[in-house]
Amino acid sequence: MSIFKADNANSNPLSESALEIEFEKKTFLVVDDITSMRASMRITISTFGGVRIDMAGSANDAIYKIERKAYDIILCDYDLGEGKDGQQLLEEIKRRKLIKNSVIFMMVTAEQRYEKVVSAVEMAPDDYLIKPFTGETLRTRLMRLVYKKAFFAPVYDLMDKQEFRKAILVCDELLVLNNQHLIDLLRLKGEIYLMLGEFDNSKNIYEQILAIRDIPWARMGLAKSLFNMENFGEAAEIFLQVTQENPNYMDAYDWLAKSYTAIGDDVSAQKVLMKVTAKSPRILPRQKSLGEAAYSNGDLDTALASFGSVLKFGKHSTFTAPEDFANMSRIYMDKGEYDQALSTMSDARKNFKNSPEVELHAAVMDSLVYHKSGDTEAAKKAFESAKFLYETSESTTGNATLDLANACFLNGDDVTGGEIIKKLIINNHDNKQVLKQTESMFKKLGMEAKGKAIIQSSSRELITLNNRAVKLAQEGDIKGAVDLLIEAVNTYHANTFITLNAAHAILVYMQKEGWDDDLSQTAKKYLQKVKERDPANKKLLLLSELMKEIAHKFGIKT
Repeated sequence: MSIFKADNANSNPLSESALEIEFEKKTFLVVDDITSMRASMRITISTFGGVRIDMAGSANDAIYKIERKAYDIILCDYDLGEGKDGQQLLEEIKRRKLIKNSVIFMMVTAEQRYEKVVSAVEMAPDDYLIKPFTGETLRTRLMRLVYKKAFFAPVYDLMDKQEFRKAILVCDELLVLNNQHLIDLLRLKGEIYLMLGEFDNSKNIYEQILAIRDIPWARMGLAKSLFNMENFGEAAEIFLQVTQENPNYMDAYDWLAKSYTAIGDDVSAQKVLMKVTAKSPRILPRQKSLGEAAYSNGDLDTALASFGSVLKFGKHSTFTAPEDFANMSRIYMDKGEYDQALSTMSDARKNFKNSPEVELHAAVMDSLVYHKSGDTEAAKKAFESAKFLYETSESTTGNATLDLANACFLNGDDVTGGEIIKKLIINNHDNKQVLKQTESMFKKLGMEAKGKAIIQSSSRELITLNNRAVKLAQEGDIKGAVDLLIEAVNTYHANTFITLNAAHAILVYMQKEGWDDDLSQTAKKYLQKVKERDPANKKLLLLSELMKEIAHKFGIKT
């Protein structure tokens, strides 16, 4: 696909001089916690024609508005008072994909030190302005950004449609057309290759960038490529260098901790997470990671503090879950503070009223706490309640399932416990954390040998089934492979590996035999299920793209 026909940069139809920017048609969102500053910004924007202007007084207010309306330009103050700052707002809306790549996000700040901040962050704004500035300065900067966004628009459009291979081809065309944005184009290519799971290519791109200029985000990209190529030691060295030279590059700490965990150095992983949470205590996923690492290392005080921070900073937010209360309760139980353990789950019931999930978590934890405190009668009663809730629930999370299996074995119901573990392992056979937690549970129960046998036989059952499907496909019976994998999804519906393989088999079958409405709907349903669980799954992105290609081949609109 050719984007532009141009012999040189001067003939580019998107050159700055060729663009007439109608700011009166652009939608603006101004984010500032000070009312008078918002009013002042409105006047400034109006001096160059902007009239469609909304205001937000906080990060949460901005997110609320962005979720409900598409903006062209967001002007955000870095210091937003209490709560999230402008940088944290930018990171959240980008991680949650609340804005398209075409949206301009400009940071406005009185902080001279912001230049140092922005040089180290992974998700930088499109530009930033240090106060005070004139309306003409703002207009000029916005014009340049509009031009730049227009230049990248063909790539952004394909990325938004998840047509990543076409996006790479367009990047290559733009690289030939104009090298003014060489680094930005290479960065986009590197990010796309990372998303597609083509780590050799992403590694080469980031090495190419680093040969031109030493940039922290390029070293991060290189280290992520190495991590995904399972070269954890070399990745950890680069992440460590980035944190040492750029102490505010928070993402580097997270990846350094992941690298240490992958190497098996859980103690170093915990130390890194402790350091970064001290710098930035309000990031809940990071606090959860620290809590889990500390609990795994037997550091109950640190684990308790971390999960306590999750509940404190996540109060009234959608980021806390019943499992967070269960984590707290489990630690109190291990410390022998049984009243606190029970009280924590009582608080969970109040926070999540009429929630089947929290009732299951609470019943399981009550059973475990009563058992450990020696109240066997109360433990048995809570256990029966937990079993009933489990049997009638539509889905359960890993920790609740593991806790219930633990309660089964403690109450002498080894058959049910074994069945629950088998289901858990089959649905998470490639999840190292779940396998590690399950092995740890059996070790604490003094059932290591039996546990190992259950884990191995459960994993073997799933792998055998998948291998049967692969063999059928290799023998030419693709429809047989499709039928077998669809049956497997019906049984192991929470297993992402099987769900994606079933979708893949359907797509291969349609590629060969032609479009099938029923099977295409099944594949679409499978891909949507995985998207809800793991939106960044690399195979999901590849299969989504393949499905579009097949639909296009047979003239089907998607």
